[in-house]
Amino acid sequence: MKRLVCLLLILSSFINSLCATGDPISYIYNFLVENHPDFYNSVDEARAKEILSAQIAKPKKSDVDTFFSLQTVASIAHDSHTSAVLTSDLFSLMKIYPVVFDFFGDNLVVAAVSSVYEDCLGKTVEKINGTSIDKIIELSRAVVPHDNDVYLKLQLKNNYLSFEDFLSEIGLRQNKLNLSFSDGTTASLESIPWLDFSSTPLSHLRQAYPQTLGADSFYSAYLLEPSGALLINYHACTEMPAYPFSSFVSDVSAVLDEYTIDTVIIDLRYNSGGNSEIINPLADELKKCNLVVYVLIDEGTFSSAVLNAQMLKEELGAVLAGRPSGGSASHYGEVRVQEIPDSSFSFSYSTKFFDGGQSGPLQPDILIEKNIDDYIRGTDTDLKALGLI
Repeated sequence: MKRLVCLLLILSSFINSLCATGDPISYIYNFLVENHPDFYNSVDEARAKEILSAQIAKPKKSDVDTFFSLQTVASIAHDSHTSAVLTSDLFSLMKIYPVVFDFFGDNLVVAAVSSVYEDCLGKTVEKINGTSIDKIIELSRAVVPHDNDVYLKLQLKNNYLSFEDFLSEIGLRQNKLNLSFSDGTTASLESIPWLDFSSTPLSHLRQAYPQTLGADSFYSAYLLEPSGALLINYHACTEMPAYPFSSFVSDVSAVLDEYTIDTVIIDLRYNSGGNSEIINPLADELKKCNLVVYVLIDEGTFSSAVLNAQMLKEELGAVLAGRPSGGSASHYGEVRVQEIPDSSFSFSYSTKFFDGGQSGPLQPDILIEKNIDDYIRGTDTDLKALGLI
């Protein structure tokens, strides 16, 4: 027992001394212990210190290795908002495989790929470098900050699975990206520098993009045919200076006065958050009308957008439709960014807990799975399932 106590004291002294000399991994740990609302909410202190000591001791050949160590420490918080910042300088050091993945249910599908590997397009991936997708998700938990599996899978397909450095971090590095598909075929992809990725010709599974997504602005609205419902796209909880939200609400009100509308859809898909208060005037305006209100949510609905969906359900009786949200109903937020002294690294961290009355993702009242055929054609599956287009 005395020996164990002595070892713990030595470890604690070692960690504190590294922090004093500006070690970024120790810095983020100690800062989050002091400033996160509940850093040990899913891992006890003893286990957290084991993770910290392992990351301090891990050999680091470049800033990319340090970044993943910072991510591993940030992941202790079990908080999607608490994360090391992936900068353009870090991207420039990385290699990427020229492939883009997407999840359709539990299936990981090749959604875009270098024209050289066009035969892979649309195929379902069963293994990456000999490892099943389920196992990769498990290996990723310690490295990718998240508070639920929906967000973890979103981060994997958007930001991690195509990177050679990430696969190396979770123990899957090989000379190539070796993909095994459900149809029994395989493919091996060569990595390229990240800086070359934007100029690499890609073949895309999606042949058209649904006009209903209103991707050109943070908020927009128009009438759907043939239903006559009013679709309100709200893809960022952010004010547009050239088109203030108050002006937008006035325009929506004018449309509601001019046309006979009984159904309104508020689209919060792909909305990653911002200021949760901005949407309130729209909710107040819709309260004046006798309307059926649907709110569309999916894996991209995050942070303040989750709060907005909950508010619209409670105050307008809105029906949530789509897929579970990437943001958790109860989550940490009110994010700040902290630079790590004497380094090029920074990280975001939460300062407040929002109690949404339930754990895990916000669940839709009407579950609508992603449909790969609709995705290819550019059909909006959610609105089609609701009978509104």
